[in-house]
Amino acid sequence: MLLTDRRRIATERLAAMRIAPLAEPAGSMVETIARTVHHHLAMQAQDVGSGMWSVGVRTGATRADVEAAIAARRVTRSWPMRGTLHLMATQDVRWMCRLLNERVVATSRRVFEAEGLTEAVVGRAREVLVGALAGGVALSRPNAVALLEANGVDPSGQRAYHLIGRFCQEGLLCQGPAEGRQPTFVLIDEWVPESWTPGREEAMAALTTRYVASHGPVTERDLAGWCHQTLTFAREAVALAGDAVTTETIGGQAYLVAADRPEPPAGTPVRLLPGFDEYVLGYKDRSAILTPEEELRVVPGKNGMFLGTVVVGGLVVGTWNRRTGAQRTVVTVTPFGSLSATRRRELERAAAAYGRHLGSPAEVVYLDPVAAVL
Repeated sequence: MLLTDRRRIATERLAAMRIAPLAEPAGSMVETIARTVHHHLAMQAQDVGSGMWSVGVRTGATRADVEAAIAARRVTRSWPMRGTLHLMATQDVRWMCRLLNERVVATSRRVFEAEGLTEAVVGRAREVLVGALAGGVALSRPNAVALLEANGVDPSGQRAYHLIGRFCQEGLLCQGPAEGRQPTFVLIDEWVPESWTPGREEAMAALTTRYVASHGPVTERDLAGWCHQTLTFAREAVALAGDAVTTETIGGQAYLVAADRPEPPAGTPVRLLPGFDEYVLGYKDRSAILTPEEELRVVPGKNGMFLGTVVVGGLVVGTWNRRTGAQRTVVTVTPFGSLSATRRRELERAAAAYGRHLGSPAEVVYLDPVAAVL
């Protein structure tokens, strides 16, 4: 792919993902967070700190702000697809879980069988947890594990995790506000008693329209991979989206774009994105923002663990990690090439924003670059 085409795609995606945001209307931070998460449909949050920074880098929100949006029931963390935790607008949890998790549940049957989680055991665990959570109760993970054990359900190994995850995938439970660093679980029907309940075709159309609006330009394979569905499903969903989604050809490749997408804003910001941010994880094909060699540096060993990325003008130009101490946060940047003084100043501003999100002053340390001047 030509560099000009890569930059064009990257610039449009920065705008779609609000990483290079247009002006937001005035309002409370909780409302801004809720709008941003709703716009993205679902934001990867298997690592809770990374998920919260994904929101923070787009809104200026602190971790405490995101926690407040969860406590206010505007944003919820659950398992809508791919067997992976995401942050979602609370009203989207039910329909997304019900639309997208059938394949995940089907493919997990062997795991359940290997763990001795028969239908009878799953049914007993479901009965125990639903009964305990009724009446607005929230249970932390350790308390849920203890409850299962007390009621004759063996929670050892990964069994409790598989069971609780299954019930969230079914749209029965979701995560509530954290107890310290521990997640809690609540009944969706009590946490969000009323939410949108579309039919299957309406849900598929909404899924496509909103994914394309928040991630575009994308391909049909990107859509299928993102929601862990077949290419046939993706193509049907695109057809159901109708005029809301159109096609744009870039570098000889057809991409899906939102019909009403805004013009990308001027300027190409420098951003420190978390390791599992949608900007990297939200696509099957990442060649617009990473070369194959660079992707190996972001996902060393192809083990599914994504490092934080340094993004300049939409392209990934390095990785980063952080170490938080009592007095400060140290952000260590490993660039793919030499950084100019201007880029270093911009990176230091990006690190300062991350420090504000954590409530800890941040400083940047640079490791040796890999190659030429960026």
